[in-house]
This record gives sequence, structure tokens and C-alpha cells, in this order.
Amino acid sequence: MPLKRVFLRSASAFCLSAAMLTGLTSAWADGRPLTITTEQNADYARIVARWADGDQEGPEITARISGPVLILRFEEEVSLDLAELTEGLPGYIAVSRLSDDGREARIALAREYRIHQSESIDRSAIDLVNESRLNDPPDIVSPLVAARAREAELAAERAQSARIAALPPPLDLQVRASEGEDFSTLAFYWPENIDFEARDTADGYQIVFANRAIADLSRTRVDPPRGLLGIEGRNTEETYVVDLDLQTGYWANAVAADQSVLVRFREGSRPDGDLEEDVILPAALAALAVDLPPANYLEPPSRKPLADHPFRTTPEGEVELVPEPDPVPVDPMDVIAEVPVTPRRVWSETLPRSGVVDVDASMSSGVMQLDLNFAANVPSAIFRRNNALWLAFPANGHFDLSGIPQAIGTRVDEVTSESGMALRLFLPRDNLVQITSSGRTWSIEAGGEGVLGVSRIRPTRAANEGGSGIRAVVPDAGTIFSLMDPEVGDELVIVPAFSPAASMMQELTFVEAFFPTTTHGMVVVPRADDLNFVQRGDNILIGRQEGLALSSWGVNSDLDAGQNLTPGFLDFATWRHGDERDYWDNFTAYSHAAAQGDPAEWEGQSALLNFARFLMAWELAAEAYGPLNFARAMDEVLGQDAQWLTLKGAADVMMGRYDEAVQTLDHSAVRSDPAANAWLGMALAERADWRRARQAFLLADPMINAHTPEWAGRFHASAARAMIRMGDGAAAESHALAANRSGDTTAEGQGRLILGELARIDGRPADARSTFTQLLNHESPEVRVRAELQMTRLELAEDRMSYLDAADRLDALRFRWRGDALELEIVGDLAKAYFELGQYREALVLAQNFAMEFPDLPGSRELRIDLMEYFEELFLNGRADRLDPISALALFYEFRDLTPIGPDGDRMIRMLANRLVAFDLLDPATELLAHQVENRNLIGIGRAQIASDLAAIYLLDHRPEAALQTLNGSRVPGLDDELRIQRRLLEAAAHMELQRYGHAIELLEPLDDQRALDLLAEVHWRARTWGAAGRALQRTLPEPGERLSEAQIQTAVRAAVAYRLDGDYDGLANLRAEYGPQMVATSEEDTFDLLTGTNQVSSSLLSDTVRELADTTTADAFLSNLRQRFSNGDDVF
Repeated sequence: MPLKRVFLRSASAFCLSAAMLTGLTSAWADGRPLTITTEQNADYARIVARWADGDQEGPEITARISGPVLILRFEEEVSLDLAELTEGLPGYIAVSRLSDDGREARIALAREYRIHQSESIDRSAIDLVNESRLNDPPDIVSPLVAARAREAELAAERAQSARIAALPPPLDLQVRASEGEDFSTLAFYWPENIDFEARDTADGYQIVFANRAIADLSRTRVDPPRGLLGIEGRNTEETYVVDLDLQTGYWANAVAADQSVLVRFREGSRPDGDLEEDVILPAALAALAVDLPPANYLEPPSRKPLADHPFRTTPEGEVELVPEPDPVPVDPMDVIAEVPVTPRRVWSETLPRSGVVDVDASMSSGVMQLDLNFAANVPSAIFRRNNALWLAFPANGHFDLSGIPQAIGTRVDEVTSESGMALRLFLPRDNLVQITSSGRTWSIEAGGEGVLGVSRIRPTRAANEGGSGIRAVVPDAGTIFSLMDPEVGDELVIVPAFSPAASMMQELTFVEAFFPTTTHGMVVVPRADDLNFVQRGDNILIGRQEGLALSSWGVNSDLDAGQNLTPGFLDFATWRHGDERDYWDNFTAYSHAAAQGDPAEWEGQSALLNFARFLMAWELAAEAYGPLNFARAMDEVLGQDAQWLTLKGAADVMMGRYDEAVQTLDHSAVRSDPAANAWLGMALAERADWRRARQAFLLADPMINAHTPEWAGRFHASAARAMIRMGDGAAAESHALAANRSGDTTAEGQGRLILGELARIDGRPADARSTFTQLLNHESPEVRVRAELQMTRLELAEDRMSYLDAADRLDALRFRWRGDALELEIVGDLAKAYFELGQYREALVLAQNFAMEFPDLPGSRELRIDLMEYFEELFLNGRADRLDPISALALFYEFRDLTPIGPDGDRMIRMLANRLVAFDLLDPATELLAHQVENRNLIGIGRAQIASDLAAIYLLDHRPEAALQTLNGSRVPGLDDELRIQRRLLEAAAHMELQRYGHAIELLEPLDDQRALDLLAEVHWRARTWGAAGRALQRTLPEPGERLSEAQIQTAVRAAVAYRLDGDYDGLANLRAEYGPQMVATSEEDTFDLLTGTNQVSSSLLSDTVRELADTTTADAFLSNLRQRFSNGDDVF
């Protein structure tokens, strides 16, 4: 035997080597691809085959054993990777080979096995069974079996739902009682006029209404009016019958009043003849109407719509990954040329039938909301031109603008052509725009914060027939169309796109064409008549027959220097009067003139101002304060002068007194001065007032480059920060590029930081990382710190750094820069790192301390918002579940001032109470909720919901009286259906715990809800009303024929016990007939058979068995269920 094994092993190795030497070409024939997978079990191995193309008809395979060789024969030529077999089943298979014709596979086995074959829809299985196993392995079952069964089940459910929906619904009927001096009244309120008949019966009085009804009679049963002992209502096929059981000595009569029927109960005997007209009927109706519930009163459970099925996902089929060869460099234009040309077309199908697009508009807190409602998905382009925001679409309809200008308070018009339509909104230039789309509806929000585009459109130079051209990729592009600008008279060639936003962030200017910046899509303004546009999918090719003139690549990178200087302009270059070598001579001359002049005269004040200008030009702001303030003290009119205000504001900016700078520059004399707004924008940016800073820089834009290069660079850097924070990516990039060219080291660093941020946002992390890495060695400490902060954020976003490493880096970083908004940024990121690491208290303490210590610093508000979000994440979104309940409670009490006001705060308290109950900490849980109910000014649904949770905890704590007091003290109208059912179940459970079984039964019987059925069975069990208990328990079981769970098996046994104790043999027979088959082969089969059988059993033995089961099967399921729900962290119901 050992020699035989060695020989076989050598032979296998030889065969395998031979296959490898032949290139294994036979393992991959040109046939239909077949996917092979393997499974290995204790005493058999399974080979599973299915078509790689996902065909749901499985492959036909004939398998046979010939000695130690398994031969698989296929019905058609196949291709498959047999290496999967040897790798997946190395202990079973030695070597395998596919025949040249692809129809037969021969597999050498390690030893002889028995084979077993099975098929299931799309799969065929061959099992290699060890000799030690006597029976066959289970047949293979495809995942499609369960999917198809579920589809059939869903179809049956939908058919059942349709059948139920086709039935005419019964009407809601409200029943209310009242008492007067001479009689009592029971009123039936219908939603419409309903005919009825009334008559005396042997037991009382009967009313038959001509329509079926859903009515809640529980309150009437618990608290009936005088003269009424009981009431029962039942629906027939067409009517609703009410039987009234009257007290002895009382009689009744029914009176119709509008949509109501009043039944009067009077003492004595019924008079002969007709009754007189009921003169007090209107007063009685008015009295009863006071107690009517609101319109959203609890709809009976039987009327509730069927719940939608939850979303289901089907796992995608397995995909065999095949290694791809190394890519070969390909010219992009060659690839584009293979894409067919996209013809222009008009998207008429997106218009409503009327051809008019509905426009909804609204204004809220200065923010305009505009919704354009098309009939189908439509692409768009959104851009600014002159003073108008264009919303352009490739359809040839119109917009319904009736009432829109009045709603938004601005001019609105439309521009149309044969191929397109556009809406123009004449908005201020500083209004930022957000766009969202659901496909059919495009929503535009103007006046709020902007959002940077998800992707950028970057036109590039491309080779074109006859010369150079331009290529641009517009993600998810529509089709090209054209519009004419009615004011300028030129043509706009527009490339729309679907959502999300893809924008042009930098304008391009060429001899033949102009590309403006866009919020979404691309726009080209042709400047040559023969410009042609070709669209191939998302690729837009622009050119001319002789090519485009692209030598300068058209980027207008320099902002205008501004030739017309304003009163607020500070001409530092002139005021320096030379370089450092001339400084002391000039200083002496200016200071001497200021000292010699009479400050009460204009000449003296002028000398003081000249001295201040000289000092400001050399950035000696503190020294310039003296002459500036002294001159103004001598002449108050200077406080209204644009030049003096700008000098004073600039001095405040240089000294870091940004609040004072804003107060000085926000003056009517300089409010519209571009030069003064440059200083105002810088001060506002340092205060993180990004919206106002952006507005100021938009006004200052024409004058920024008129300043000295270093100050122009600083203005550009501050403007870039404001623009990117407000989502204006195009302006941010323009200012950042200008700052990077300014020559001021700090401004260059700040500009490159913004460019790095834009690269990160634009999905170019490698460019962003390169920028930040270079800036880590910048000579400005602030730039170095900001670069390291941005690098940390980038590495966290890319999962290149853990939060633990980030916390260490940020903790060190905050000591490198202290005392301003940058430190708060670092602290905010450090708090987030602590929070993600589970150091929740450290995160909250750090954020709270800095927010309270520096409440006026920029970034403090954002830190307080983060603090609130952390607290909500802990106690509203479940993060605190990671803590033990005592720690969570301590953390909550330490930061309870962060609890939000309103429904979120109420839900937070309830979730924390749930966790305490789950750990049997009932006293702190009741204390927490009782404080909310008693001390907070809660009203309506919030108070009722928290009171329900508190009542549930009281029940768990065996305090049913307190539960009833809590429920009774929190009754409010208008609760939703689910909450009303919850409160009724809790009230019934409290009555059950107090052994008031009748009250509990009256509250539960009208409810057609599984929870109510379970609790009703428990009430009957405790009340020892065995017959009713048996019927109630049987109602809780599923339909006959369905499989019973372990809990339902016990319920069936309890039902049998109840029937046996009641002596209800008909009930036992019915229970046995319906659920006997399901009880076979269960743990309680013998017990169920004994209890429900008809065989004679010793009465003493049967009695002992039944009573033993009745005593040991305790009925505390409702409270156990409550505790389980608290433990799971769910709502109580």
C-alpha cells in the first residue's frame, strides 16, 4: 500500500506537470463559460456548477465514476477553470482536465468515492461521498428557491390586500352617554344620515342601523348611563345591530336628530300612543358634542391600512474576477472618436401636456426657494450672466410665472428658442445659489449658503481637424441647445447636465469663444460664426475648420487694478516716500510738522493726518492711533470722512482689533466704497462672518489690485477663505491664485492652502496632499499649523490615519497656536477625535470648556453646535449604549443642560430611561421620567408619550396605582392611533394587576390588535374564566396549517388547559382539529394529545395534571414583554 500511494502521488504530479507544460489550454475552451465552486463537509465534498452568464436554467451534467476518476459529461461545449477544484478540494482531487471539445471533464480523485447528484433551478451539484456515510447528502437548494417562494408569497399578499380593499368599509360610529334630571341619553353619532329601526325585545331594546359600523363601546360598558345595564354591538352583512340590556323599571325610545340617533332611558312604564316632540333635543346634542373626540380620533384597528412591506434587497449574483492585463496607453481622442455622435434634440417629453412648466416660489428669512416642476427627468444648466441668474433647459415650452415676481420680490422673465427655454432671475450679485434635483423637479435656493460643485468641468486643449480645438467633459450631460441673450443679443451654446452639480469654476477667454463660470453645466459664448460643436456622450468637442487660436489658453488671471481711486483708498506705496533708507528723514519731517501745527486749524489737522498716513504705510498702526484720534478730537467732522474712517479701520485690522474695525468701517460714508470694503472684508473674515465678508469682497473686487502687492495678496487670501466657506468655488480659486502670485509670503501660503482645500473637495487628494506637504515647511507659523491641520483631516478622510494618531497630533498642534479662531478649529477636530475614540466625556468637556471660555471668538458658535451634536449622537442616536447605564446616566446628568427642547429631547430622555430599565434600575428611571412629566412644561403628544413610558416602568415596579394615576393625569385629545392603543393596553394591564378584571376586559375587547389579544388572554387566565381564556388564547394562534413557534406551542397547551378546566369539550375538539397536526413531533405532543383527546383517563390523574399545568403556567407575559422591549432598547410598544 505505501508503494501504491507513492506511485499514485507521483503519477498525479506527472499528469499535473504535463498539463502545465501544454499550457493548460484545455482548461479554458471556447465554449459557454461555467462557474465552479466547492464545499467541503465532514464526510463529503460538493462541486457546484452554474452558468457564468446568470442563466436560471442550470447546466445539464452527467456524472459517473470510473475507478478513481470522476467523469463529467456536459450537454454543450463549456469553458471553466478546473484549478478551482484542486485548490478548493485538495484532499479529494489530485488533478483535473477538460477535453479538447469542451464537453467532458476528467477528474482524478485521491481515492474512490460514491457520487450523489442533485439539481436546483440554476445549479447542479455533484457530491463525493465517503464510504463511511450511509445516506445521501441533502440535495442542493438554490437561493432562487427562497426568492421565488417569497415572490409568490408577496403576490398572494397583494391579492389578499386587493380583495380586502374592494370590500365597502364600515363607517366610524361614536357613542357617548349623558344624564339629565328626567332621563339619561345614549347618543350614536354617524358621519352621515343613516336609517334605523328600533324595537323592544325580551331583554331590553334593540336598534338596527342600515349600515355597518366600527364602534368602541368599552367606555359605555365600563360607565353606562342610568337605566342601562349592558350594551352589545355586532355587524351583519349589511347592518349594525345594537342590543341594550335595560335595568328593571326602565324603558327606552330612539329619536333621530340630523346625523345622530339619541336613545332616551326613562324610569316607569312606556306611555300609550306617540311621544310628544323632544323639545330639549338641541340642548342634549350640544352637551354631548362637547365630549366628541377630534377629527383625528383613534381609527379602529380593523380600519387601519395594511402596512407596506419593508424594502428587500436581493444579493447580486457572484461575479468571477479575472485579472486584467496591464493597460496600454491610449490617446483619449481615439477613444472619444469611437463614441457615436450624440445628436441634438428637444426634450419635449419632459414638458407637461399643456407645455407650461409649473413654478413654485417662496421667501423665508431672506432666502428664496424656487421649484420648477417638469413632467419627466430633464437636464439643466445654471449660470450667471450680467445681473441675471439663468436656469436653462433643452425643452421648447414656457414657464408659468403668474404671481412669481410678487412672491419673491424680484424681476423674473423667460427666454425661449426652438431648442431651449430658460428662466432668468434678476438677483443681487452676492446671492449664493444652491441647486438640488429629484429628476423631474429642479429646486433653486438663493440668498443662503452656496455649495461647492461635486465635480468640475475642465476644458482642455485637443487636436482637431485643421488645428487645435477644445475638449470638455460634462458629467452626465444632456444634449446641446442654444438660446439668445435678449439684452446683449449674442448666442449662448449651452450643455446641460443632470444632478449632482458639475460646475465651471474658472472662466476662459479665447479669440473665438468665451467660457463663463457656471453653477451647473457648461456655457459657451461663440465669438466666431463658424464655430462648431460635436457631442459624443459626455465629451464636448469645440473647434473650427482652420483650428482655434489657443496660444494664450485664455485664462484671465489678473484682476483689474482699478484706475479710478475712491476716497477710502489708502495709497501706501506713495505715502512711504521712498524705502527704508529714507524712513527716518521722512519720520522726522512728518512728526515735526505735526508737532508744530495748530490742531485747532485745518493745517494742523492735515499735518496730523499726513503723519498718520506715513505711519500706516509702514504698518505702524499703534503709532498711527495717536495722530488719528487727536485730529478727530479737534474736529468731530473727521469722524464722517471716508479717508479717516478707512485709516482708523485699517489700523484696527493691523492691530487685530477686528470688532472695532467692523464698527468703524460699517459706516454710511464708506459702506459703498470698494477700497474701504477690502479692509472691512478682512476684518469680517477674521471674525468668521463669512457671509458679510464675501459681500464686502465682492464690492472691493475692482480695487483690490490697486493696493500694494503685499496688501493685495492679503486681501485676496482673506477673500479666498470667505468664498470657499460660502461655497463659491469659482471666486475662491480666482482669489487664491491671485494671492499665490502676490509676492507676500503669508498671503501666498494662505492662497495655496485654499487651492489645496479645493483640490481635496474636487476629488484630487494627491494634489491636495502635495500642496499641504510643501506648506509644512512654510516660513509662516500660522500657515504651517493650518497645513498640518488640513493634512490631518485629509488623512483621516482617506483612512490613512487612525483617530488615535490624529488625537495625539492635534493635542500637540493646539499648543503650537493659541488664542484665536485657529485654536478653536484645532480643538473642534480634537474633540471629534476623542468622540470617535469613545472618550465621550473628554470630548464634551474639551468642547464645552473652550466654547465657554472664548464665547466671542470666531468658531465658538460652531464648537457649541458640535457639542450639541455630540450630545444628541450619544443619547439620541444610541452612542451611549456603548457605556454601562450608570456611566451613561452620570454623563447625562453632568451635561443635561445640552438636552434639546422639543420632541428630540423627550425621545432622548425616554431612550435613557429604557436603558436604565433594561438593567433593572427602575428608581432612577422613574425619577428621570417623573421629572419630565411633572416639572417640564410639556403638552400634547410629548407629555402623553413620556407618561406612557413612566406608567410602563411603574407596572414593572409593581406599582399599578401609580401607573393609573400617571395615565389619568396625562389624558389629552388628538393622540395618534398607536399611542392611544399603547395607553389603553397599559391601563388595562394596571387594572389587571389590581385584579379589576372586568374593567381590563372592557378596555381590551374592542381592540383588534395582536398585543390586545395576548393581554386579553392573560386577563382571562388570571380571572380564572377558563372558557373565555381558552377562546382568547386560541385567537392569538396563527391560522391553522401554519407552523407554530415554541411560544405558540405553549399557548396551544394553555388553551387546552383552559378548555379542560371549563369542561368545554367542543372547544377542545375544535382546538385539536385545527392545531393537532402542528403539535405532532413537538415537545408538548403528548400533553396536548392527553388534554384534547377523547379517551377516558383517570379523573384524579387528569385533574392533578390539569391543575398542575394551570398553577405552573403563570400569566405574566405582558410584563415580561415590557421588560424585554426595554432591554432591547426599543420603544415600549
